[in-house]
Amino acid sequence: MDNTNEKLGVGLLYNASLPEYLEHNIEQVDYIEIIPDMFWSDEGRNAYPRFVDLPQWRHQLNWMAKQVPLVAHNIGMSLGTLNYFDKGYIQFMKEMNESYRFRWHSDHLSFIKLPTKGPHDHNAGIAIPVPYDKDYLAMLREKISFITEQIELPFLIENNVYFVEYPDQDYSETDFINQLVSTNDQANILLDIHNLYANSVNHKLKARQYIDELRMDKVVEMHIAGGNEMGGMYMDSHAGPCPDEVWELLDYAVSKAPNLRGITFEFHESYFPLLRFDGLNKQIEMAKAIWNKYTLQPYYHELA
Repeated sequence: MDNTNEKLGVGLLYNASLPEYLEHNIEQVDYIEIIPDMFWSDEGRNAYPRFVDLPQWRHQLNWMAKQVPLVAHNIGMSLGTLNYFDKGYIQFMKEMNESYRFRWHSDHLSFIKLPTKGPHDHNAGIAIPVPYDKDYLAMLREKISFITEQIELPFLIENNVYFVEYPDQDYSETDFINQLVSTNDQANILLDIHNLYANSVNHKLKARQYIDELRMDKVVEMHIAGGNEMGGMYMDSHAGPCPDEVWELLDYAVSKAPNLRGITFEFHESYFPLLRFDGLNKQIEMAKAIWNKYTLQPYYHELA
């Protein structure tokens, strides 16, 4: 089966609180998104093998792969780090894809790693957005071209959440993203609705105008989540259910995304006691109502 344009439906980003829920409610989700970095230990660039499986996690991954389609959401490519590109990481992702046949994969328009001379890099602990300038645009295009050549899947770039804005940038965020994905058929967009909402609260960004300016024909996936306020800022903390404003933005965005293939609900595992089974099902049902409102091609569970 050709999965190139397969519309999946509504899924969950996997976390450690979900095994019991999925065991009893797998029929609720149309796909599962995984963070591949959770399923291995990186022993360092000089180690062989460098990437070591974590058996208890792989067992769960193998089970999920037999139930529903999988997509991958990376956190370790650190695309925005200058003079750095971890091709060993990309190679291991290629091997994972050969085993699990992801429908697409993605990472963030940011950097998180600082290279060192040793086997391990420093980790910033938070995804730091890239500046939207010509040099970064050229660098990121080159990296994304390598990724799509090595891993023959759609590769999605996720829009940032940020707490400070860089001055004197060459492009607006939407113009930068549009140009980034315009020269590569396999380069697409993961529109994180909650990131967009957080930026609208913290920086008075006009969220609907942002959606109007973005190349919505390149949006393959959307993320939704909840958050909370801390220190006078609205945080992308994935704290439980989505606020009403996120549902409103999702409805608006889905109506303008003809090639959307999935909506993914994210929550931090520490908030599972707040959601429980019923709360998760409600979030999924609300997302499916919007999906069904605008998406003509039905989602389905058939695996290739």
